[in-house]
Formats: sequence, structure tokens, C-alpha cells
Amino acid sequence: VHALAAAINAQLGAVGKTVSYVAASGDAASNGHTAMDGLIKAMNAGSISTIVTIETNPCFNAPGFEDAFKKVATRIVHSLEHSETSHHATWRLNTATYLEQWGDVTADDGTVSAIQPLIAPLYGGKSEVELLAIIAGLKVTDGYELTRDTWRAAVKTGTDFEKTWRRALWDGVLAGTGSAGVPASAAINATRVGEMLVAAGAMTGAGAMEISFITDAMGDGRWANTSWLQELPDPVGRVVWDNPAFITPATAQKLGVKFQDYTAKKPDNQVLSVKVGDKTLKIVAWVVPGVADDTLVMGLGNGRRATGLVGSGVGFDTFSIKPAMGFAAKADVTVSSERYQVSSTQLHGSMEGRAIIREVDAVAWKKFGDEPIAATKDAYGREMKLSLGERLEGSEMTHMPAIVSAYPNPYNGGKFDVEKEAKGFHNPKYAAEATRAKPAFAESPQWGMSIDLSACIGCNVCTIACQAENNIPVVGKIEVNKGREMHWIRVDRYFTAQAGVDENTDPSGMVYQPVACVHCENAPCEVVCPVNATVHGPEGHNYMVYNRCIGTRYCANNCPYKVRRFNFFDYGVTKFNGGLEESISEVTPALLEDNLPANQNLIPPRLRKKLDEISKLQKNPNVTVRSRGVMEKCTYCIQRTNEAKIELKIKGLRKNDEGVPDLFVQTACQQACPTGAITFGDILDTKSHDGKGSVVRQMREHTRSYALLGYLGVRPRTTYMVRVNNPNPKIRQGNDNPFGSHGGGAPHGGGGHGAAKGEGHTFIDRSKLHAEDGYKLSLGVLNGATGGLA
Repeated sequence: VHALAAAINAQLGAVGKTVSYVAASGDAASNGHTAMDGLIKAMNAGSISTIVTIETNPCFNAPGFEDAFKKVATRIVHSLEHSETSHHATWRLNTATYLEQWGDVTADDGTVSAIQPLIAPLYGGKSEVELLAIIAGLKVTDGYELTRDTWRAAVKTGTDFEKTWRRALWDGVLAGTGSAGVPASAAINATRVGEMLVAAGAMTGAGAMEISFITDAMGDGRWANTSWLQELPDPVGRVVWDNPAFITPATAQKLGVKFQDYTAKKPDNQVLSVKVGDKTLKIVAWVVPGVADDTLVMGLGNGRRATGLVGSGVGFDTFSIKPAMGFAAKADVTVSSERYQVSSTQLHGSMEGRAIIREVDAVAWKKFGDEPIAATKDAYGREMKLSLGERLEGSEMTHMPAIVSAYPNPYNGGKFDVEKEAKGFHNPKYAAEATRAKPAFAESPQWGMSIDLSACIGCNVCTIACQAENNIPVVGKIEVNKGREMHWIRVDRYFTAQAGVDENTDPSGMVYQPVACVHCENAPCEVVCPVNATVHGPEGHNYMVYNRCIGTRYCANNCPYKVRRFNFFDYGVTKFNGGLEESISEVTPALLEDNLPANQNLIPPRLRKKLDEISKLQKNPNVTVRSRGVMEKCTYCIQRTNEAKIELKIKGLRKNDEGVPDLFVQTACQQACPTGAITFGDILDTKSHDGKGSVVRQMREHTRSYALLGYLGVRPRTTYMVRVNNPNPKIRQGNDNPFGSHGGGAPHGGGGHGAAKGEGHTFIDRSKLHAEDGYKLSLGVLNGATGGLA
């Protein structure tokens, strides 16, 4: 793949312009496969008497290594936790965590940076550099001094080393290191690239199946004991606690695999028997569009045989059939009579097929993107302002009356969504609404969020960041199957297709949408809570007061976004898998099955061990650890905004009731997002950025902005920006009229809801749930890009 990419870039003349290369050195320049093959042969030959593995687990993720490893007399394993490799060790050495180590690293471009510990050593483990120093017989074996000695040799003679060292620790990198891209080799062997392509194509001949091995959240297996990652839904299959073999609907029909039934109480699917050479693996099939036909996509890293309480026996060990060289294989695949239960979150939080995601093509954006937000009137003469996202074909906003709220709009203190005053209202009795005194939650700061769908890549990093920040527990595979996952922000996945094409069998694209509590100004949850546990705060937050909540769950029932989570068990104070004595011992999957009940949360409290003191360090002390029987959901990371106010006040940067400077505080999801898709700030800030207002305000007022389910009149504080696609015209011509028959904003111009004809947004048709082979794999997308709705 890299060779092909290099050849394409060279042909395009991109090298040195949009792509640069740096010279590889050391391990990066070596052939790891060849070295591993040589090591395995040497161990099998008996020519190695002592072997040391440092923070690696080759007995699991290096095919052929385990049997050879057992033949070595002295096997020293340096690892943080129990693993397949440490299980066969004659000596086990405890390693320090990355939070306790001193060291350094060199980036691909040569930039040197220091690894600095954040905590004092907990259990006396040694870091990698310290162990190597001991093996090498060096006099200095302390990680701090080893790092300083290495840097002394690298710093120029005559330089004040202590000053350079302190500056590097402050900056995070050593100044003067790093290099610009070097000219790439002109001799890219196009013939060799062609041979590789032919070889790859040969694996998918008639009757053959190709396996594509990929690394997902588990990596090479090192993260398999991390419960957060095990319960993180797969970006495409929406599966948790498993790594099934993903196949297309066409491949499923070819093999005789039925589509999974998402609506079953215990969704399961058929098990495939996959044979690669003389090795066979049984793995459950999961049908999703978008995969190449005659291909099985398998994630690596699960199926661990020896690890902690979380990862042992979870999923399938795809390393067992992976070739030692490469990430693809030719396989013989048959369908067995077995079935396997899978937990999927695909239908959890369903918003019943409404027009959720909105997208347009670049040609339409260039044509209409400069138009201001359209002002029009409904049939009653009341003013309506519709953005580009609200005018797309099929949008409910184009053929409904203006929304009159029961509560004042924080922008103007009135009941209408207008900027300053109630000019031109048909009914004069509302004219005074714009000049009334503003309510408390109309005064700055008023927190809000904007999410750009063009930037979201569905990586789910926001989900994990939120989980870490807010002490959100995992619930396990069985409870997820009941729809009880606790994630405060989910990333919904949708397939799209051109009008008249089934997006479940022939999708033209896949889009994502992060959804959390949108902090409605007219929150439906607040009016049904009998104990005022969920109320509106003066800064626009939809509060969730845990010690008031009595668990009626009326709020969850009344929430149109389905973003509220209920604690059915004491997840926050209970060890995963119960924490029984038998569980803590080094057990095999067979023992796990014998000793652990099916539902760990049902273990009586008297048998649960108290949380270890060390485990408390995993939790954020600024966020309450919730107990069973209470509702919880996104808080806009209120602890961070409060912390920012305190910090500004202590430093004398905030006086009286001045607002927090724009971009001074970030939510956890915003901070972690690698593409900058999430923006957070004060939506009433009109002074920042030379009078343009806060970034989030600018985005909310942009014509691409739209409110999810905005027609309900709940006025969400989180808004979205229409996704803009730029299709290759040789594949698909862009649609330059995303408004359809109503032409861009007439309140009664049509738009249609004829989903059966491919003209309206898709919906969940309950009559087809069990009548058809399989169920809709996607929910509704308002798609102005393809000339229809998908």
C-alpha cells in the first residue's frame, strides 16, 4: 500500500510539494519481519539460551513465536501486566507505567522530546531504559540520569547544558533537532508496484475469499484489557466487546449468511469457519455495506488468552490465522451451524428516521453558500429565518409555521427566533416581547456548541475523552445488549446512497454525527421531572442534580434526542467482573467461564471488594461518581468552565461578572477531537475576535448551521453544520439544486416524505422488521447532495 501511494504521488508530481519524506534510520529502516523470522528459527534450533522481551507480547501477536519461545531455557519477560508471553516466562520483571518513567523519543522528522513522569513510582517497577542499562552493566541505571547523560552527548560543546535541559522540559522538545523533508528517491520501481498489485488481485479469484486484517481500538492486543475501548462501538459495525468478521450483503448472500436482526433481544449471527493454510478460526459474521465483496475484514487484538479481568476470552484471536508476513490472506470460508451472540448499539438512541444529518455537494455550496440566511413569513404572517441547512429538500422547516415558544429566546428576551426586535409580526400583541427585560439565562455567558459534520471522521475519540473526563463507567456486553451503555456522547453512523438506490446494499458514502445532550432552552426533560432534578441553569446548562433524582426516567422518555443515561447498577463503585478472589488469580478462559457469573453486576454487595486505593487515581476528582438509580448525561464539562472562572479570578484576569475569554475553556470532546469538528463557547459573546463574536457564535449564525430536530421548538444549544461533499465527477456528478421543487425556502414548497420512492428521508418501518431478510442498517439522512434523500 505504501509503495502504491509513493508511486501515485511521484506520478502526480506531489513529492516535495504536498508530500515530503524523511530518511529512516535505526529500527524504522530495518526489516522487522525478516528479523523476527530469523529469531524464531534460532529459538527452534536451540541456539538461544536466554531471551528477554521488553513490554511486548510476541507469544500473542507474532505467529509462530510461542512454540519457539518455550524451547528457550531462560525466558525473561518485562511487562506491565499478565500476558501470553509472561505466562511462559521463567522470570517476570515488573515495568513502570508510562506515567512513572523518564526517557526520550525521536519523532519521524528527528525532533527529540523528553518523556517526563507525572507521578512518583508506585510499585518500584523499572522502565525500559533502566532495564537495558542493568543488562548492559552500566554504572548509571536511573532513568533521569540516563536521559540527561544521553542529552549531554547530543548538546553542542560550550552550551550551558542545565539551561538547555530546563528549556527542553518547558518546551517539550529539544530545540535545534528535527529536519526538513529530504528528496525522495527518484527510482520508484513502478514494475515492482505493478507486480504487487497483480499478486494482491490474484487472491480474489473465482471462489476465493480474501481476509483483510486491520488494527482497531485493541491495537496489537495491548489495549484488550481496557474496558473503555472494549465497550467503544466499532465505527462501522457498531459492535462492542467483539471483533466479528465484517462482510458485505452480497458476500453474505453468496455464503448463505442471514442478515443480523438488530431488534432481537439477544442479537446473534452465524459463525464462519475460516481456513488459512492449515489453520482454522471460527468467527461470527457481521453484515455491513461498504466492504469489498468476497472479502472478510477482521480486527486484530482480541481473543486474548491471558490478560486481566477485562480482556481474557473476549472476541476472536485473528492473529491465530494471520500470516507472519503481511496483513492479507487467501481463505476458504464455510458457514457453520453455530450461532454467536453479539452486542450492537446501532439502534440505540434512534430518533425514528427524522431528517438527522444534512449534506450538500460542493457545486451547490459554491452556488448558494454566499446567500444570507433567508427571511420569509409563514402562512400566518410571522417571520421565519431559514439557513441553508434548514431549506434543504425534505426539511420540515420549509413547510411548517414559525415556531412560537412558551419561553423567552435568550438572544432577545422574546418568544420568536429573531435577532433584535419584533418587526413585521402579524399579531401586534407580541411586539413588546423584544423589549422586555431579559431573563437570567439570556445574560452572558451562555454556553453552546457547534459540530461541523464535514470535519467529523467518526473516530469515537470524543466518546473516550468524555468517558475519562466524567467518570463514566462501563456496563459490560450483557447490559449493552439491553441498551444500557452509559456513554454521554455517541457517534451515530449512517450510510447514504443516490435516489432510488438501497443504501444498505450499494451505499455511495458513510457519514457520522456525534450526539450528546444538546442543552435545550425549552428542554422537554425539565417539564416532566417531578422533583426538579433536571432544571435550567443561568448560563444555559440543562442541569442534572444527582442527589435529587429518584429514577422515574420520565426525562429520558421525553427526550427527543435519546441522550440521557440511567444507572441501573452501582457501576461507579463496583469492580468489573465482580472483583472476586477467583477472578483476580491468573485464570484461563475456561476458568473464567466457570468462576464468573453471567451478569457481574448481580453479585451481592457483601461479596464485592472495596475499590483499591490505586484505582481512585483513575477517576476525575472534579466530577461526582454517580450511584445507582440516578440519571446522568452531558454537562458541557461544567467543571471546566467553573475552573476557568476560578483561574481567571485568582490571576486577576476576570473582574466582576466579565465573561470567560473565547477559546479559554474547552470541553473534553472538543479538546480530544483530532479534526477540530467540535467548537464550544459563549453564544452571546459579540465582542471577541474584533467584534465578530465568539467562534461558536459565528458558526451558529453561519448559513450551514442547523438545529437537530429544530422543528420541535426545543431550541438546542448544540447545533450542527451541514456536511459538504466534493465527489469526483467521474464517479458521481454533484447535485447543484439541494432544495428540490420548493427552490430554497418557500414554506409550502414540498420536499416530500415519500421514503418508499426514495424521495423522502428513510424511516424505521416496524412492519418490515421481521418480514424482510435483515433490517435497515442505516437511519435517515437528509441528503441534498444526491438529489434525493437516503
